Amino acid sequence: MSKRKILAAFKKKNIPIEHAQYMRGQPTPSGYANGWDIEISEDTESRLFDAGFSNCEQWNEIDTTDEVIDWISTMPTLAI
Repeated sequence: MSKRKILAAFKKKNIPIEHAQYMRGQPTPSGYANGWDIEISEDTESRLFDAGFSNCEQWNEIDTTDEVIDWISTMPTLAI
């Protein structure tokens, strides 16, 4: 896992984030799970939606670093 890699990918796309943290042992209905919690602001969510990207919410849970990087790569670059 690499938080720096994730933050760099968001920065490259000019997408500000509120929070990115790898969580271990989070209880779920089917047992315990590990993965990334990515939080963006409501404004950023709206800007992404306006740019045509709808695969995003304010709070996103993604299993692996590679999946996060792949997800970010599908996002549009936001104007500064």
